[in-house]
Amino acid sequence: MTQALEVLMLLLGLATLGVAVLGLRALLQRRWGRGRTLGLIAVTGGIGCGVLPAVFASAIASNSVDPATRARLLAETVARLMNCGAAGLFAVPLGGVGALVSLVGAPRSRR
Repeated sequence: MTQALEVLMLLLGLATLGVAVLGLRALLQRRWGRGRTLGLIAVTGGIGCGVLPAVFASAIASNSVDPATRARLLAETVARLMNCGAAGLFAVPLGGVGALVSLVGAPRSRR
């Protein structure tokens, strides 16, 4: 079960990072609307990469009756899934910068 979640988090993180890179590439081509949209998608996906491990880990750990085992399972699962979703967390600032640059650059290029 956790291996499937690790693969899911890895794919989500890499897809989010790819969207952030595509957004920055769109900004270099002066496609402001596309860059802003992809940047905001990357920020949303990156936040999801940070929240989903906690949700998945709590769902896995809730099956355990013993509180010590539950805490250990929670910590181990969060650590493994956060390692897999790290690329998505890296996409948050990239997407935010992309969205901010598109908001500033679009009105200036229309003059």
